[in-house]
Amino acid sequence: MNMKIEVKNLSKKVEGVYLVKNINLNFESGKIYGLVGQNGCGKTVLFKLLLGLMRKTEGEIFVDGKEQKGFMREVGFIIERPNLIPEYSAYKNLKVLSSYTKSVSREKITNALEAVGLSATDKKKVKNYSLGMKQKVAIAMTIMDDPKILILDEPLNAIDDISVKKIREIIMGYKQRDKIVLIASHYKDDIDYLCDEVYEMRKGEIVEI
Repeated sequence: MNMKIEVKNLSKKVEGVYLVKNINLNFESGKIYGLVGQNGCGKTVLFKLLLGLMRKTEGEIFVDGKEQKGFMREVGFIIERPNLIPEYSAYKNLKVLSSYTKSVSREKITNALEAVGLSATDKKKVKNYSLGMKQKVAIAMTIMDDPKILILDEPLNAIDDISVKKIREIIMGYKQRDKIVLIASHYKDDIDYLCDEVYEMRKGEIVEI
């Protein structure tokens, strides 16, 4: 099913300073879009605005022609550091999150963990995980409900080379199944390998396509 996100004249201003300014972008099914730029250029703010985690100052966001108000539906996302319950195992973290939607079975949770190279039966608490392993849990959380949209902010940060290959394949699989993927990364190899279109941000604005 084809899907489209339209961003029109989107801006966010805080205390008179624009964090993002006059963003106009279109995202369509079956493509992976990359955002690049230095820290503080506005990539994460833009993602938060798209998700509805931050209120916009100006502009509009449309999903399939309908104005997006509140939290975006049918989306899996990673924004900044993964928010995990440190005393729980990876499986239990996903189980707690899935209880809110009640649409994710044990099988889906197990499959998501195994896809990123983790075990559903491992009882180890995530507080004892490395940063890369915590990132894998976050990715498993993102994909376990097979969302129509993925919004990924530095998804491959601290992940080992073998797992990077697996996760790239997962992301490419979303493109092949006509989903929308947005990814921000400092790693040029990830952007070059994954993305169909790349946008550079600088001081809150799109400066190059």
